[in-house]
Amino acid sequence: MSGPDRGADGGREFRRSFAARLVFAVLGLLATLGTSVVAVRVLDTADAAAFLAILAALMLGPMLGRLGLGPHLIRTVAAARSEREIAQAVTSHLVAVLLLSVLTAPLVAFLATPAVREGRGAVVLLVVVLVVAESLRLTVSDVYAAVGRVGWAVLGTHHVRALCSLLVVLVVVVSADDVDLIAVLLTYTGASVVLLAVSLVRLPVRGHGARIGRLTGLFAIVLAGSQFFALELGAFLVGRADVWVAGFSFSARDALLYSAASVLAMQVAFVEGLANIALTPVAARLWAAGKRDRVVALLSASSTLTTTVTVFGVGVVALAAPWLLRLYGDGLEDAAALLTILAVGALGMAAFGGCAVLLVASGNGRAAALSVVSVLVVMVPVVAVATWWGGPAGLAATSASATIALFASYTVACRRAVGRVPLPTFRVVHSIRVIRGGLTADEDAAAAPAAGAVGAKAEGTVSR
Repeated sequence: MSGPDRGADGGREFRRSFAARLVFAVLGLLATLGTSVVAVRVLDTADAAAFLAILAALMLGPMLGRLGLGPHLIRTVAAARSEREIAQAVTSHLVAVLLLSVLTAPLVAFLATPAVREGRGAVVLLVVVLVVAESLRLTVSDVYAAVGRVGWAVLGTHHVRALCSLLVVLVVVVSADDVDLIAVLLTYTGASVVLLAVSLVRLPVRGHGARIGRLTGLFAIVLAGSQFFALELGAFLVGRADVWVAGFSFSARDALLYSAASVLAMQVAFVEGLANIALTPVAARLWAAGKRDRVVALLSASSTLTTTVTVFGVGVVALAAPWLLRLYGDGLEDAAALLTILAVGALGMAAFGGCAVLLVASGNGRAAALSVVSVLVVMVPVVAVATWWGGPAGLAATSASATIALFASYTVACRRAVGRVPLPTFRVVHSIRVIRGGLTADEDAAAAPAAGAVGAKAEGTVSR
């Protein structure tokens, strides 16, 4: 069977995947920042706010279009015993994603474009095509990650798309006398579609007799994947939906200030996001192979390192917030306090994000969904009241609090469903050794509880 050996400890693949993703993530983040800066400077205030809202839609759109099928696909491929089973899983999941994204993309496009003044129909259409292409390409990236093709997996990420889009946007801005929102979106859509076509070249589906499943089979796949959708939806609602709330609640000027701060704040957590993406296929294979101590040790070590980096990142943002915001234009440094408040929420993602990966790897989607629902039931009305009463500052404070509360709730879900909680420790050097594979599974199991990082083992049967 292609891909990494199931008996490997996962350290080498994680390091390769993380290193490759880190390089392109840095380039992608700079590209996203550059594209948003260019858009804010060349578009009018309403169109600039609309563009930033559409960037948020590019997170929600693929979530709805994939409905948790990415994590489900990774777990299915991890458990597959032949190339034919892999091909069948890939084909069925891609067809399901295509159907879901076509059905949900129009709603996302409509919700993301309330600030568009002219040509909204064309903008909505472009966003629909963009969301469908993004959904399919990200799923293809999950396929490559699941079978251990790191380079091809990275090619399908949104960071590479952002880099390609920036290059095209710069060409359009330099060569055209008048650039509007539609022109900017055309570059994004074109880059995403071309990248999707390229990513399909090495897809592991040829020559294995894979067939498109019946509708009942596709429905079963969607139903199984929807349990993991709660993790992605929760992350979006507490991390990016605030941009939409700002667009509906504030003036165009305040919405632009808040959106710029929110987009920058989310970049603080990019290391945590990359680590979890790189770890998920590794953790799924190790869990399927019964190496559960190794999974918890890797996740705890990753949480330790990403939390350390994120603490440093929050400090940098707090000191450099006015300068960072000034990149968008004069006067936007007024959002410095909002940026600092929102960046603090990233600490919760870094500290408790490993619990989300463990819930996916162990197949505990229902426990994750219950955590998301519980937190949202409490935080949604709180956010609404704070936005109405406190304006942008109230929205920023409750948004950051909701992010921390959501990811902290995953620790409770992990302890109840799995019996183990991969939390960060102060043992940075030890964590580096674990990631490098310098400790055996037995040493990991002995060291982790001594550090207070993983909690007690479950006495009963651990959920698969």
